Amino acid sequence: MFKKLFGKKSTPVANKVEFCVSNVAYCNPDVYDILETREDIIVEDTGCNSHCEICDCHFYALVNGEVIHADTAKGLLTAIDKELAENPII
Repeated sequence: MFKKLFGKKSTPVANKVEFCVSNVAYCNPDVYDILETREDIIVEDTGCNSHCEICDCHFYALVNGEVIHADTAKGLLTAIDKELAENPII
């Protein structure tokens, strides 16, 4: 009974991709919607991530805390996949 009340709930570990709501990648269905369908990724939208110089000029996302950016939506998806392949959490 105590374990049920006070035990830690286990949450599955997954890779996390965060988007600034001001960035064009957040509004682009070729990026956000595609990643949202993947089961190995948790997609989150956040407020400002304090990377305004990148956000203003590029598609960008934080992948497991690392800034990933590209000039196109397709390029960002490729860069995110590359980062997840090289440095996965799971």
